[in-house]
Amino acid sequence: MKHPPCIFCDNESGSPEHLWPDWMHNLVKFAPINMQEADGPILFGQDPEQTIDTVCGDCNHGWMSQIEQKNVSRLKPMLLNTPITLDPGGMKILTEWAVLRAMVAESIKPRNNNENFYARQERIAFKHSLTIPARTRVWVGALINSNPDEYHIGCHGTDYTIMIDGGKTRIGTGSVSTIYAGNFVFQTATEHLTPPYVCEQEALITPPSGPADERLMEIYPQRPKQLDWPSEPFTESGPTGVILGLFGRWHMGEKVSKVKNA
Repeated sequence: MKHPPCIFCDNESGSPEHLWPDWMHNLVKFAPINMQEADGPILFGQDPEQTIDTVCGDCNHGWMSQIEQKNVSRLKPMLLNTPITLDPGGMKILTEWAVLRAMVAESIKPRNNNENFYARQERIAFKHSLTIPARTRVWVGALINSNPDEYHIGCHGTDYTIMIDGGKTRIGTGSVSTIYAGNFVFQTATEHLTPPYVCEQEALITPPSGPADERLMEIYPQRPKQLDWPSEPFTESGPTGVILGLFGRWHMGEKVSKVKNA
């Protein structure tokens, strides 16, 4: 059976690989996080051993592996809840890791007509020059595990529409990736405008103010001169939990302005 092209190049995909790298599994034992919104049903998180097959062997074991290895020295202490100070260079390569993870996780998310959110030219540009897609923002935060002997890992996606005219006209879409492993969390948001609409604003939708604002630190496109990690942590549940605090922060956003028809 022939596989479709790799999401990053023209080679055939189908290179079987774990979504999460071996070095993480060699450090700690992972278990799915149980998720629940309000009084809704308890949903069981992703399998820590989840695999992917949307990339080719050359990408998987080449430049993608290089990005992973460049980040181990920073992600390892963050995973184990060891304080670390990040400089702008460290934040840059963490951004590349977070965007790569968002693109890979998004490629296996079920969608109508199997259409991916990230455009093919965005993924190819990322492979060739690590170009971050336009209108992308990346944040990092800390997560406290209730059971120190059981770490959680997962990547979840949320889509939203970008509307104007009081919600009457749809002008684009956004995709948010929330990644957590051990004691760190990343959130990546990218927005696409539908032609002919254009806007000079870097960010079109801003989540409502909430607990996440005090716990997430932006590392792209704005980077501080120094970032001392960990910040005030998220919890597994409750108002400051990863469900309400992170996944839920994109359920409603401010309406856009300054958008024009090209």
